[in-house]
Amino acid sequence: MSQSDNPVSGDLKPPESPNSTPGIVWPHRGYAWYVVALLTLAYALAILDRVSIALLIEPLEASLHITDTQFGLLQGMAFSLFYSVLGLPIGLLCDRKKRTPILIAGLALWSLATMGCSLASTFEELFMARILVGVGEAALVPAAASIIADLFPPTNRPKAYGVFVSGSTLGTAAAFLFSGFFLHLSHDLIENVPHLVGGFQSWQLVFIMCGLPGLVLALLMLVSMREPKRQGVDSPVTAFSLKPILKIFSQQPVAFGTLIGGTVLNLVCVYAIIGWFPAMFIRTHGWQAADAGQMLGLVGMPVSLFAAANSGWVISWLTKRGHLDAPMLAAAACGVSMVVFGTATSLAPTGALALVAYALNALFLNWNISAVYSGVAQISPNQLRGQVMAIHTIASSLIAMTAGNFFVGFLTDTFFTSPQGISYALAIVFLTCGTGSTITLMLGRRAFAKAAMANEERLLPNA
Repeated sequence: MSQSDNPVSGDLKPPESPNSTPGIVWPHRGYAWYVVALLTLAYALAILDRVSIALLIEPLEASLHITDTQFGLLQGMAFSLFYSVLGLPIGLLCDRKKRTPILIAGLALWSLATMGCSLASTFEELFMARILVGVGEAALVPAAASIIADLFPPTNRPKAYGVFVSGSTLGTAAAFLFSGFFLHLSHDLIENVPHLVGGFQSWQLVFIMCGLPGLVLALLMLVSMREPKRQGVDSPVTAFSLKPILKIFSQQPVAFGTLIGGTVLNLVCVYAIIGWFPAMFIRTHGWQAADAGQMLGLVGMPVSLFAAANSGWVISWLTKRGHLDAPMLAAAACGVSMVVFGTATSLAPTGALALVAYALNALFLNWNISAVYSGVAQISPNQLRGQVMAIHTIASSLIAMTAGNFFVGFLTDTFFTSPQGISYALAIVFLTCGTGSTITLMLGRRAFAKAAMANEERLLPNA
């Protein structure tokens, strides 16, 4: 095969520059980036509302008399099951209806539900509130991914997705950094102005503080965001049916299968980091819980924010050089980082060295999710992007969120039972999942590039 026939060759150029495609008028750049800023903040608040409960385990168990098992259900099943299952029908709505109202409604719902957690007096009531948090957040990714795709031409789109996914990093770091601050603030309010807090306990005030900013943001979106025009839509779709998405998957099974499979394997490692790295620093290196959370947040936030934004620019740079498989390369780089730096973090002999390796891994951590958004937009028809993102959300929630937390705990309970055993359990997860991700993504490069080329041709006149 000649180099010109190789769809992953650096010499191959996209059919035509999307910036100059006749008949497509993109929104004003300043407004487009304003919308991305709002979506990024929404993502940060979603992660904050989702993760902050992990730091409230002791007061919640004491107040509601719940067990560790029940608390695990609150963090996992109550959120992930409904969050993932509802992603597909919401994705269908996003592909057929106006996305901005769906996004705003979801934001308002998960913010109110987070505040509603403060009213729970039993495990069952808190479980229902967490379900509603997951229902509301299920609207974010399908709607945001579809909206961003219609704000930017394909060559600039990865940059916007890179900025958007920085909201995930910001929210995760904020959950560790600010939940402790909210607890301190709630104690001060209860002690100094008890007449203002109405007899609430500290954990209840934390839920209120976490949910309130989302309502403010929903109002701002309502008055300042416009529904973007759909770009490159072949024909309007009015009937609700899974046939179109099953058809596109059957036409490009390797492209979609390797993109989804490889990035989900990376996310298993990501959820292992979120769920178990604080415990590793506490058990293996003897750090205090507050110090572990603070150091992980302080180190991870600036590095991961840089990586989240930088990843979009890297994907754009690779795409402009003719690499139609740029998202696959970026996600594979994340897999390699998990193998090298994730394993090094787990097995480092000192906490300081582990923190350095953690920072190096964080440089590539968000490349994976940037690759997901860019890759889905690159190989999916406009009217199916919300559904494809919803399917990826289902896979990442039901598989990665569950496995990333379960496997480490299973290994420490079964094989590595000493306090330091968590390091070996984490190392195994990083080695196996990181290696599997890298191999899967590299094997799918050619199929992905062909699917990307076919999808780009749909945007061209008379294609």
